[in-house]
Amino acid sequence: MSTRSTLSYFAFSLIALAVLTCFSTYAQSQQAPVGAEDRDRGIRLYQKGDTKGAIEGLRAATSKNRDDGDAWHYLGLAQLATGNKDEARKAFERAATIRVLSLITISPRSLAGKAGPVSAAVEPHDRYQAAFESVEQYLAVTQNPTEDWLITLEALRFYRDYYAGARSDETIVTTKETNTRLRILSKPPPAFSRTTASGNSVLRAVFSADGSVKHVLVLKRVAPDFDLACIEAARKIKFTPAIKDGRPVSMILQLEYNRYFL
Repeated sequence: MSTRSTLSYFAFSLIALAVLTCFSTYAQSQQAPVGAEDRDRGIRLYQKGDTKGAIEGLRAATSKNRDDGDAWHYLGLAQLATGNKDEARKAFERAATIRVLSLITISPRSLAGKAGPVSAAVEPHDRYQAAFESVEQYLAVTQNPTEDWLITLEALRFYRDYYAGARSDETIVTTKETNTRLRILSKPPPAFSRTTASGNSVLRAVFSADGSVKHVLVLKRVAPDFDLACIEAARKIKFTPAIKDGRPVSMILQLEYNRYFL
């Protein structure tokens, strides 16, 4: 084989390998998540009134994928339908934690009706609604819920309604829309004296035109007292609101607080 033919064959082989690799990667990305078949079967059975079959299918789904919020939520509904409130509570708490955490992928700067960067198929208000439902169900079967969950429910209510276009009491804009950017004046650290927990807490909040921090939502939870300390610290932030067309406006921002022990 000539040198030119050898080089041509080698180049063709590389192109073919690249095409096959891309196709394989694409095919893998199109595959349903682990446990999705069991989850979908369990949901269908629950909707048909077969709670026993639903629990069986949904337990299989959650054992294969511990981070499937939909499977945990419907498992809670099925357990509740059988009268098992304790197991329902555990399932709803897991579903709520997962669904709220998933909201991190929605850009805090997205406006009502616009999807976040990684979820074009499901609108933000639908995802906030799903998280709201799980938290609401968890609170309904929990005798003495911690304060952080109560705050979470109210914050989710606001963001759900905002992304659905049902809130007109706040004019919320993006950084690009402002004439003068928001300026943080002071950001006091959380008072962690009530907790020995450590970790990284991620929050979302509205930095309102009136100079207050509102609707603080803990997206990534650490522990009740840890998260409450972060919420309290967020509310104490001092800032100068952003300005648009000569008037102060509100913005949605994301915050992080952490504490780690050596």
